[in-house]
Amino acid sequence: MPRYIKKIWSGDVYEAEEYYSRRKINKSCLRGPNENGSSAEQQERNLKYARKKLARKINANFGKGDLFLTLTHKQHVGYGEAKRQLQNFLKRLKRKRKKMGLPELKYVAVTEAEDKRAHHHLVVSGTDLTIDQWTELWGQGRIMISRLEPDGDYTGLTRYITKECPLDHSKRWSCSRNLVEPKVEVVPMKDEKPKQRLRVPKGYREVERYEYASEENGMFRYIKAIRNGGADYGEGKEQES
Repeated sequence: MPRYIKKIWSGDVYEAEEYYSRRKINKSCLRGPNENGSSAEQQERNLKYARKKLARKINANFGKGDLFLTLTHKQHVGYGEAKRQLQNFLKRLKRKRKKMGLPELKYVAVTEAEDKRAHHHLVVSGTDLTIDQWTELWGQGRIMISRLEPDGDYTGLTRYITKECPLDHSKRWSCSRNLVEPKVEVVPMKDEKPKQRLRVPKGYREVERYEYASEENGMFRYIKAIRNGGADYGEGKEQES
């Protein structure tokens, strides 16, 4: 099977994956049946993959000056009503930003309502508002605000805001449509020379490395590195299985 290295740049974070594939780049092939597609193990793998994609999107779009919000409801509301109130808040925030002459709002939002009062976690582009202005904009309860650390990997934050996300295929989070995608490059490996194995780019430091073998796809190797000066905020590591 062809062997590849996928390189992913997301803000201050660099990741690389070395893997075998039955399909060559830009070549299609028949997919085999997914015998465990409905199993709990497969759902857990899907959730881990979805979290990794979201972490990369947050890393690629947010950083110094941006905000982490938690919005609470003073009244008990159902999940659907909580989502409706969140959307109304985002509309008000967009209008406020427009009046202030700020760029279009960027956001990632997660609603949690499992066995507790509904609340929302958001990562949003920075807005210079007072706490009273934020409270008035929300209008449904308390709002807690903190600034993102200026540089680094926000995978730990991603795992925190998605801790209640379901294992099924229901919608786990929402994002604004103006978020940029991480830069991805896939290159074929020509031989087994050690110098072609996963390496940390100059100006980065390695924070994670692992590998595992699969009977179907052979050896998989992974590394993560953060640009010098950045930090790993929270426990961002999540081993693949």
